[in-house]
Amino acid sequence: MQLSRVRVRNFRNFEDLTIDPFPSPAVIVGENGVGKSNLLAALRLVLDPDLLDRHRVLSADDIHDGGPKLAQGIEVSVEVELSGFDDDLDARSVLDGAIVRLEPLTARLTYLFRPRRRPLRGEAVTAGDSASQTDAVEDSAQQSAKDADAAEDALTAADYEWTIFGGTDPGNSMRNVKQYASFSVLPALRDTEQDLGRPERSPLTRLLRELPPAPENVTQTLATMKQARAQLADDSNVKQLTQQLTNRIVALAGPRSGIAPSLDFAGREEDLLRSVRLYIDAAGTRDIARTSTGMANVLYLALLLERLELRRSAAEGEDTLLAVEEPEAHLHPTLQRHLFFHLLRSLDRLMLTTHSPHIAAVTPLTSLVLMHEEGDGVVRAKAVPPSLLEERERKDLERYLNVSRAEILFARGIVLVEGVAEAYVVPALAKAAGLDLDAYGIVVASIEGTAFSPYARLLGPEGLGRKFWILTDGDQTDLDIRKFPHLREGGLTRAVESLDALAPKTGQDCRGRLEEMRQLALPADGSARVGRAQLVEDVAGHGVFVGEHTLEVDIARLLHGEMQDAFDELVDGATSRRGFADALAGARAATTLEQRKAVLNRIDKKKEVSKGRYAQRLAAHIEQVDDLSARIRLLLQAGQDTAVTHDELMRMGGCGPLLALINQLCLACLGRTLVPAPEPVAEPPNGVPASG
Repeated sequence: MQLSRVRVRNFRNFEDLTIDPFPSPAVIVGENGVGKSNLLAALRLVLDPDLLDRHRVLSADDIHDGGPKLAQGIEVSVEVELSGFDDDLDARSVLDGAIVRLEPLTARLTYLFRPRRRPLRGEAVTAGDSASQTDAVEDSAQQSAKDADAAEDALTAADYEWTIFGGTDPGNSMRNVKQYASFSVLPALRDTEQDLGRPERSPLTRLLRELPPAPENVTQTLATMKQARAQLADDSNVKQLTQQLTNRIVALAGPRSGIAPSLDFAGREEDLLRSVRLYIDAAGTRDIARTSTGMANVLYLALLLERLELRRSAAEGEDTLLAVEEPEAHLHPTLQRHLFFHLLRSLDRLMLTTHSPHIAAVTPLTSLVLMHEEGDGVVRAKAVPPSLLEERERKDLERYLNVSRAEILFARGIVLVEGVAEAYVVPALAKAAGLDLDAYGIVVASIEGTAFSPYARLLGPEGLGRKFWILTDGDQTDLDIRKFPHLREGGLTRAVESLDALAPKTGQDCRGRLEEMRQLALPADGSARVGRAQLVEDVAGHGVFVGEHTLEVDIARLLHGEMQDAFDELVDGATSRRGFADALAGARAATTLEQRKAVLNRIDKKKEVSKGRYAQRLAAHIEQVDDLSARIRLLLQAGQDTAVTHDELMRMGGCGPLLALINQLCLACLGRTLVPAPEPVAEPPNGVPASG
């Protein structure tokens, strides 16, 4: 049995959060403060048998801030749907009254916190009276708020009640079903060593109760311990200590205190089990305090999982869903990857909340749930639909999300680029514009190739719904259209394929125009094919920015000085440096095939310097540019008194699309354009002329 859908309304920071489908196993990722722990708290209200009933009575702090308050008659609900129990006769029997669908067999349980019946202006009103269905529960919440507003006195917590019901009828109480379909949370930052040292909290003690030693062995051990106790009690020092303690008590409380102290060992079976300790070596000489905090966490988790497995396999076992908060605490990155790669592929009733890219990196894509806060403050959650990607694409993306790239799952925005050169240059250019991408949670991720389409589907509206941009080279070529149709205008080809996931109608229109444009030969003077500029602008409207040729050629007009300085630092020899200077001069004048090759042939691992090493050094120079706005205005021959617009940047060619991307990032993060209008000079007060 597993969770298949969750909906939370009016609880803490959730106004109305739905996760559908809810994967199993599930790894919940998201920024700090987005509500991952609140989601677990909500699920506990419905499914946790260890949560005391008094903790199911909510307080004002548990009510969502954006709507009616506790005093106004708010309703809070947590609705879960369970599936995967078609062949489990026990589960079908327990959940019989909660079935809402037969194909697949699905049960619904709902925690509902609402006002009790309360007479209002001579009329008895109960919030939720008409809630025979889930949607009706929502309607009753609105009516309750109206009725409460009309009441003479505001509601208090004492005016509320809670219930757990099955199916769609709030009157169908199923409070005890949580004993079967239970939910257990292992909190973050727990003191594992202390818990293992306290029998009442240790999973070892509970595991021994589930799998106790054979009765004859217990009896024999207790008899042996009794004999040893008798021998110890007969020791002269023990007798002396006992008598001294007796005399001290008599002196303090008098001879009629009724206390006759004796020293002995515990001799009950329960005490025997509680006295068992966990050691980390076969000889039993090193206890849990002698290992690292990380390995203590691993031992604790192993004990807990073993106990849950025993309880699930019992004749009347519990079908427990285990949730672990931030399991990465104290674990080395390599151990995180190994441990959770195993767990996420061997356990289906497991839920993790994490900030760790190491865990996210080994998580199957279909297990990811991304929680994020939208611009209006509403928290949303998205899971990856199983049918979103082809099996081959899904496996490729899972390989891609290694530890250095899984951070895209935690980012507020993502810029996808082709290779290492763009991964260095884009953040550096943004910094020259006054924008620190890291500070605003923007990640520049190289896909190390040109197949952007699967990434667009993963991050797009049908997938995780993230804010992202794509930057790709133009790759305008004149190869034989019959042999290499997709290599003519390679950049626009990639852009149009990405639009299939972002804007299918626009993509279909652009594809037809692209096919017509491919039939045209590439002008020998370095200019673009007819219609290309408009097509580049159209795809940029959906966050896909297509360069003119390749990055190094496109930025030559804007950053030729920095490009030459980086080359000179990496390459010795006056002839090589002069040759690169000549190549840059040619690329600044025009961009014919020969001029492009002249630049690129000198930035290649087989020539003077590799592209990656060169881009790394170039980025350091770009970050130091302090006149970026002036350079852009000069290239555009723009005036000094107005802001440079997105359209102007797109029309400048060369590095225009790259700058238009930086412009969008500046607007999203800083609220200003890349090249803003100059600030007006303040008039001096009282007519006093300005100094100087």
